[in-house]
Amino acid sequence: SYTLFIVFVTDSIINIYLLFFFFLLFYFFLYTSFFLFFFFFFQAEDGIRDAQESRGLGDVYKRQVSTQSTGNPQLTQMALRFICIAAGVTLTLGHGALYHPTPRNAMDNVLPEYAGGKSPTQGCTCTNGNGDLTQGCDLGNRATVDGLSDGQACLWWSQGCSIGCDKCMTEIDKDWTASAAPPQAGKIGFRTRYCNASFNSAGAPSPMMSSTLPKEAWTLNLNAIEGSEQDSYRYNPWRAPGYAPIVDPCGQAGGKLSSQHIGGDSIFTDNKFASMGDLGSNLPATPTDKRPRWVAGANAKVAWGPLYNHGGGYQYRLCPAGEPLTERCFQKMPLEFDRTKQTMVWNTREIPGATSKTPVVPPNQTLRWPVPHPVFVDNGTWPIGSSWARDPIPRINDNNLGLADPESCPGPKGTDGPDCPGPHCGCLQFEPPCPWDEGQLNCTGAGCHGNGMGSCSSDWVVGLIEDEVKIPEDLAAGEYVLSWRWDAEETAQIWANCADVIVTN
Repeated sequence: SYTLFIVFVTDSIINIYLLFFFFLLFYFFLYTSFFLFFFFFFQAEDGIRDAQESRGLGDVYKRQVSTQSTGNPQLTQMALRFICIAAGVTLTLGHGALYHPTPRNAMDNVLPEYAGGKSPTQGCTCTNGNGDLTQGCDLGNRATVDGLSDGQACLWWSQGCSIGCDKCMTEIDKDWTASAAPPQAGKIGFRTRYCNASFNSAGAPSPMMSSTLPKEAWTLNLNAIEGSEQDSYRYNPWRAPGYAPIVDPCGQAGGKLSSQHIGGDSIFTDNKFASMGDLGSNLPATPTDKRPRWVAGANAKVAWGPLYNHGGGYQYRLCPAGEPLTERCFQKMPLEFDRTKQTMVWNTREIPGATSKTPVVPPNQTLRWPVPHPVFVDNGTWPIGSSWARDPIPRINDNNLGLADPESCPGPKGTDGPDCPGPHCGCLQFEPPCPWDEGQLNCTGAGCHGNGMGSCSSDWVVGLIEDEVKIPEDLAAGEYVLSWRWDAEETAQIWANCADVIVTN
């Protein structure tokens, strides 16, 4: 090698260039080999490296094969990961937060980087043409009673959670790398159940449970035949409300551990209050003087709002503040909705996308619009007979690949099509609740993304979905924690926030 090197150096200038080229080529292959070795060794087969090692449920995941996949499961998983990395695919995510009452998850709203709705990563409200996450915006009804923002409240959730499974993948495997089935391997939960068929959630029917949701409560892919291959969201949480496992009933910061590899907006900015992977049930309680007071036997107003809307539905539940904040505790006390009160409440003084059909904004600067045909579900839910509300805001699909009848509204390109923004952009999943919605609105500024929002559709960040829940008449006075749980339909994800309340007689 040394002699060869001398020959190259003492030869011609051409050979010096060749030597330089070979050095570059050598380092390129060295870097590439190191990257592929690191990626596949440490993430092989969902992070479980030893085929003989038993890790309880983890040993089941070692044998997991996607429902619609064929062939060698190891090669399938590795190929999917390589394709996702090479193509820059990110796992589709939704985001949303509880706003009334103010959740514990918004505790970082006192930090200067979140003042006025600003955010160093992803604003929960000031985005999609509603202001700018770098400059902030008029938060309207999404602000706290003190006029503070929502901080990172929309970044607390659980991922890899399928109906019929015992745990979410982010809880069972600290090194999990997310993937799904083609043709949308970058959409977490697409045609994929993240567990073996021998496991069921507590209380789920046996053998392996399937979708329990009545089709009139579906929010996506409405033309699919239930249970068919093109029923691509059949394993995701909303398809059996409450049955999918959850990492924490108050959410997990960033939706994952820092060691896990999930794309999209699986992000969280660490601060003195919380770090990526922390559990919301461990957050400190809201000071007593800032907790709302509810009356047993009366209705209480609650409200949440989306950032990225992936359909599905939601429920509110209570747990006594003195008990451990577990999912089982909250499941003991689901709250009933007043089914005449579901209302859309706008934040902004000017209504984006307003037309001649839009009502005049009243003097209090808050437009309220009752949802004309709200959908509530208490059949096929968990806890059995508990009430859930369908997300009333229809999704605008960004991609219809792998869905039933993809050409019907108006084609597989979705929001990437030539008619965007506008009334013929994407695939609106059902009739919007406000009659002046004319499709996707134009979006400028930091934080815009492909789906955008309509006047009351898709990624609607300019308002709240308000409900009234019934506080049981026989509920003992005292301190309680409210959990808001949003089961997504498009993805294997569940959003959750918790807030402190005081109940009086």
